[in-house]
Amino acid sequence: MIGILTYSAIHRKTYDVLCLLKAKGYHNVTVYAAPFHYKKQFQPLYPHRPEPMENTPDTRSVCTNFGYEYIEGPIESLTIPKDKILLICGAGILPDEFVASHTIINAHPGYIPECRGLDAYKWAIYEGKPIGVTTHLLGEYIDAGEVIERRIIPVHFYDTFHSVAQRVYENEVFMLVEAIEKLNEEHMWISPGNNPVHKRMPHAYETQLPERFDALVKSISSEASPLT
Repeated sequence: MIGILTYSAIHRKTYDVLCLLKAKGYHNVTVYAAPFHYKKQFQPLYPHRPEPMENTPDTRSVCTNFGYEYIEGPIESLTIPKDKILLICGAGILPDEFVASHTIINAHPGYIPECRGLDAYKWAIYEGKPIGVTTHLLGEYIDAGEVIERRIIPVHFYDTFHSVAQRVYENEVFMLVEAIEKLNEEHMWISPGNNPVHKRMPHAYETQLPERFDALVKSISSEASPLT
């Protein structure tokens, strides 16, 4: 049994994950949609997460059409069976007791433990860290602990900032669904070490991203054969 933790608002990652679950033949899926009260206070200079596509159907409609159960309400008010495998598509801070009593998989758009927290893709570029995606089980640490899979995302000499960001996102969606089948495999335990949990990247740092991304691509270009 699969459960999806998300928001009641139209949500691109939720839509993509539900489509992939349906395409892979998952039938017993329940979506738990929490009210979305957050108002974005910070506008990034360089958005790197995909927005909902035009006319994206709301999550309730998708569930109805797919034959999936849809339950709306605050997480703390819902009775979520402990034997469900929960995938995070969108969620705020979950209660410690809830995390400890459920199997919850997160797909983090960063290579753990080097890039933890928010804007991991941007911080990886800024700090010269690996660009990657990690699936892991929620536990004691933020973006660390029991890791299911880590994947380095390749950067090619013809890439742009946004083409790599899209590749990160697509791997995030696919790895989240693939993690269901990898739950019984041997996992890695990765300590957070001294790696910080990043917050949103300030504009003063964001202004340096184009130059740092160009330097990354140039370093790749010098190693690649030219197109013929």
